[in-house]
Amino acid sequence: MKTSRPVLLVTLFLLVGLLTVWQQAETLRLGYRIREREKRLSELGREKQRLEEEVSRARGTQRVLERAAAFGVDLAVPQEWRVLKPGQAAPQGAQERVADVRGVPRQ
Repeated sequence: MKTSRPVLLVTLFLLVGLLTVWQQAETLRLGYRIREREKRLSELGREKQRLEEEVSRARGTQRVLERAAAFGVDLAVPQEWRVLKPGQAAPQGAQERVADVRGVPRQ
């Protein structure tokens, strides 16, 4: 009986030590998994924000084009603009837009 008590104590200490080591290893493993998932979450958040901005730009452009088409407005960019002085006639044959700026305050 005298020999079984020290063996029992050593076995108990070994079990407690093994459980402590296992717990530390498990904590470390879970910490790595949490860090990986937080990193992935951050990446997905940035991707979501980028995609939302892209959708917002596309919706804005599309909405402007649809509303302009509903009003019959052509949003083509003019090829050439020319500023005419009072009394100056527009060139012949050119398809230019002439705006009457009389009465518009200067900046």
